[in-house]
Amino acid sequence: MTSGMVILAEIRTETEQGRPAPTPGWEWSPGCTPIKDRSPGKWIVRRSVDSFDVIFRSYLTPEAREGGPEYPIHSFNPTDPGELGAREMAIKLRNESFRQEAERNGHSNII
Repeated sequence: MTSGMVILAEIRTETEQGRPAPTPGWEWSPGCTPIKDRSPGKWIVRRSVDSFDVIFRSYLTPEAREGGPEYPIHSFNPTDPGELGAREMAIKLRNESFRQEAERNGHSNII
């Protein structure tokens, strides 16, 4: 299994990956909460005019799968280091949701 530190060390900005720099409206997601999570949803990094925002989009109701309520978590500067910080936070939050789900199911040291 890959450790969280190795995964975080591999985070790269869009420009480091050879793509154009994110513009307002751009989104990236490291994924969703575990399927049976008590608060299902998706972690998102979104570029706004003056920041990179980490957001949680709730899927508490089936019809909310694509357009559920969004909860802002944290904002970062609109720079490459800001993009990296936002991506790292979103990944850590996703990993934490999986760790908690594993713990509820009696497992430990999953992530």
